[in-house]
Amino acid sequence: MKKTLLFLFLIAFSFILSQTTKRVFFIGNSYTYVNDLPNLIQSIAASNGDVLEHHSHTPGGSTLQDHAGNPDVTSTINQGNWDYVVLQEQSQLPSFPYSQVQNEVYPFALQLSNLVKNANACGNVIFYMTWGRKNGDGTVCPGWPSVCTYQGMDDLIYARYMEMAMNNEGIISPVGKVWRTIREQNPAIELYDQDQSHPSYIGSMAAAYTFYTIIFKKDPTQIPFNGNLSPVQAQLVKDIVKTEVYDQFSKWYVTSDDVHSRFTYQMNGAGTVQFTNSTQNATNYSWNFGDGTTSTLENPTHTYATGGNYNVKLTTDACGATTAKTKLVVVSTLNTEETAIENPIQIYPNPAQNLVNITSKKKIEILSLTDASGRMVHYRLSKTDSGYILPLQHLSSGVYFLQYKAGEKEFTKKIIKK
Repeated sequence: MKKTLLFLFLIAFSFILSQTTKRVFFIGNSYTYVNDLPNLIQSIAASNGDVLEHHSHTPGGSTLQDHAGNPDVTSTINQGNWDYVVLQEQSQLPSFPYSQVQNEVYPFALQLSNLVKNANACGNVIFYMTWGRKNGDGTVCPGWPSVCTYQGMDDLIYARYMEMAMNNEGIISPVGKVWRTIREQNPAIELYDQDQSHPSYIGSMAAAYTFYTIIFKKDPTQIPFNGNLSPVQAQLVKDIVKTEVYDQFSKWYVTSDDVHSRFTYQMNGAGTVQFTNSTQNATNYSWNFGDGTTSTLENPTHTYATGGNYNVKLTTDACGATTAKTKLVVVSTLNTEETAIENPIQIYPNPAQNLVNITSKKKIEILSLTDASGRMVHYRLSKTDSGYILPLQHLSSGVYFLQYKAGEKEFTKKIIKK
């Protein structure tokens, strides 16, 4: 009898140790409200031995700008006890012209992200990547042809959420990507409600499995909860979430410990760069400037002997974890135009407004795209027979630098967006 009780106690104790509790504040609109997405995630978590404590602010049609100006939202964020705050923009706005997104979306994503970080240095922002409407956005299509199809609208939403996460050190919950894969592989599954915009029940379950995987970092194929889905439907969705999300955490900026080292930098001319740590609650700093030199100062200034591309890495101790952040720094003295003999690629048209073609007679590997200040920007390449197509619609006008590799050599090519 005693052995039996001890055995049961050990089982219960091990269950408690494996249990994870997360507190999440969902900020969004009807895409979150319909089918009660937070409660679906909570049910999934409970079935797998985890606990989700959540609060939501999801009035229909609300934008990030609305939320940023709402005192109930800001006061809830300022409680500071959220492991994650989920930000979901109004469903159409991210697909609008880039100049409009720059004015009506990005500033408020930044404002809310900063509010979250200031309230809890160890908390994280999750950007809820939504999806294109089933057959595109017919209401906007006449004046903005880019959203006339599902794929066109979805491509823009994808790019804008990736940029928001990158610029705000956030995490992506790539529900839109999961939806696209389901649509491509299983077109008979109806992810949309009758309005061809909001999620059906299975659409919300796909979102819930995605969020659970991002928040708790566990294999979705092991989730017992199927909700109202058939076992076959549920397993199909879980398998896709595993492939697109769980197996590709780094793509969505998910780390093992939810803590991120952060830094910014400013070019001061003549190869001198001012680096500024922005990791909150950090206690130790280790800089590697990519040229063989290091520093343990919080905000060092470094002068490079020669121009070039340098991978600068900051490692910090914060929130009980050691994490690192690496950024590609293009030193201003770099000669970005290769000689005709060395130049292995052609980029045209350049300057360009919508896209550039990248062709090469040699095998090349695209490494990164940065703006004039050295900040990495999101890009999405399309493969062609002779190289790649690089869309530019989502970028503002200015100078960009494409870093690529041919053989053992790395090159930088200037691209001008009109």
